[in-house]
Amino acid sequence: MKLTLQDYPGRVAAMCFTRSCQLRCPYCHNAELVLSNGQNSNVEGERLTLTFLSYLEKRKCQLDGVVVSGGEPLLQDDIQGFLHNIKEMGLEVKLDTNGLLPNKLRELIDNGLVDYVALDYKNNRENLAETVGLSRSEHQTIADSYYNAWRASLNCLRENRVPYELRTTVVRELHSIEVLLLMAESLHYGKNSQERWFLQSFVRKGPIMCDYTNNKTKISAYSNEEMDEIRRELLRLVPGIQLRG
Repeated sequence: MKLTLQDYPGRVAAMCFTRSCQLRCPYCHNAELVLSNGQNSNVEGERLTLTFLSYLEKRKCQLDGVVVSGGEPLLQDDIQGFLHNIKEMGLEVKLDTNGLLPNKLRELIDNGLVDYVALDYKNNRENLAETVGLSRSEHQTIADSYYNAWRASLNCLRENRVPYELRTTVVRELHSIEVLLLMAESLHYGKNSQERWFLQSFVRKGPIMCDYTNNKTKISAYSNEEMDEIRRELLRLVPGIQLRG
């Protein structure tokens, strides 16, 4: 548990990290959470939930909201009840999601349980497999299903009034300028010209997913100057593109 002034735009928020994720992105910094796959017992999970809610209750007058991140929060069976408890305290909810569970996302939006969504945009369809830790040759079908689910989540957000952003962690080996241009083109902006897409350069802050798995993908970062050049190149296709440090 920690407080953040950066993860929820314009809000003082508490961070909540959930366990487990469907993906194995080689650059992920939350590998221990992702790979835990719900190793806590139900009793332990309930204890952690009650501890966090108690933490919020004591500090709700100093907070504007809560950022629920992961792992993938929508994998949690009790996510709706958990968010309801947060909303009952008068706090806003920002949800970080990979977009692979569009029906669950729509359900939360329809029930007024999220106030802001950050949707990961990992890569375009053709380059998604390697980006999320799949072998392109063996698992393109799985990657296609992931991309279709993500697209359904994006459409859900575009159809609703909940503020949202797209965000991409940019890795030199996975996101060439040619790939990023394809990602921009595949968004089909048009009437969504105000849609915000944040690019953040990968920064190694400790162990990452490929350190825990057999994935030997090389992971490195662009310089600040290169990122600014990328932003300028994409700006003609995506008026709402921004860099995030």
